Amino acid sequence: MDFKAALQEMVEIVDGSIGAGLVGLDGLVIDQVSKGQEFDITVVGAEYATIVKNALKASRSFGLGKTGEIMVSTDKATLILMTVGNDYFTALALGVDGNLGRGRLELKKQSAKFAQALA
Repeated sequence: MDFKAALQEMVEIVDGSIGAGLVGLDGLVIDQVSKGQEFDITVVGAEYATIVKNALKASRSFGLGKTGEIMVSTDKATLILMTVGNDYFTALALGVDGNLGRGRLELKKQSAKFAQALA
């Protein structure tokens, strides 16, 4: 599967997208795309992999099942992180005017495809 093409398609479809990436839970980026703004998925991967791992661990500890999605909202952007299988996650960054609902929908679609390709 061409991960970059799938990420690019998602970023083009979702209004207000800044960038997207497929990241391992070890923090290493598998592939990424950006609309040229100051969005470095490498940094996102390194920093947010720890958050995703901790959320997965906490959810299981509390008997809540597997974490599927984490959303981080700041004054400049919203970051949606969605787990892919057991070892990866996708990240989609949206500007403050980004279409959050469409972003979640497209991220869910691509994450399912990524999970199949990485299995």
